[in-house]
Amino acid sequence: MDTPLSLLLLLMLVAFGSAIIGGMGGFGTGIILTATLTPILGIKAVVPLLALAGIIINLGRFWFYRHDFDRRAVKLVLPPALLCLVGGTLTYRHLDPAPLAIVIGLVVLAALPARRWLQAHKLQLGTRGLAVGGGVFGFLNGIASGMGVVLISLLLGAGLSGTAVLATDALITIVVDIVRVLIFGKLDLIDLSGVVLGGIIGLASLPGSWVASLLVHRMGHKLHIAIIEVLIAIGGLSILYHGLRAS
Repeated sequence: MDTPLSLLLLLMLVAFGSAIIGGMGGFGTGIILTATLTPILGIKAVVPLLALAGIIINLGRFWFYRHDFDRRAVKLVLPPALLCLVGGTLTYRHLDPAPLAIVIGLVVLAALPARRWLQAHKLQLGTRGLAVGGGVFGFLNGIASGMGVVLISLLLGAGLSGTAVLATDALITIVVDIVRVLIFGKLDLIDLSGVVLGGIIGLASLPGSWVASLLVHRMGHKLHIAIIEVLIAIGGLSILYHGLRAS
């Protein structure tokens, strides 16, 4: 993968900017980078590359919110996510992504009114809901990048908010991305050039995550939730649009 210097600088700038958005909402970095890289490298190269970049991106994000993660949510979501990740990654080599993207987009958009309904009735996702949602998140992560929107929606439905959402999401995603990279490497879906480019993109995101942490700590709880919900809506519409366009 021979990347011109001008293109590399552009990708680093996009990584920095998308990390600010992702650091505030818990996701969005992968969606923006996928949209930027896919026309250049192709979707088959992008998914493994961003799995590697995602480890660094989320390590930076977790560091800034590390005192606030929810241990119960991690314990409930992570095991089924890792189990279903294997199935999703094996499916990745053969599946037509367009129909799945349409379904994912609709599910993400439905998560917003569902969360509001749960909140209005003072209900939260319980143990079973978190476990099932974790499995869905893991499977989808094996197939596509930018699925943090699913995990954020799940954690909001479980009653988490603020930096607890961001820290918990980051920790779960770090472990998932490490396993993804190991599986992609085993299946020969990532090479040395992809490792180098993924590392560069991940490192370029770290200053963006720092800027995002400063912004999050200065805004109110309600404003932060509103920003996350707007990003969820944009993410869901983006996934749905690309699925419809590719079908």
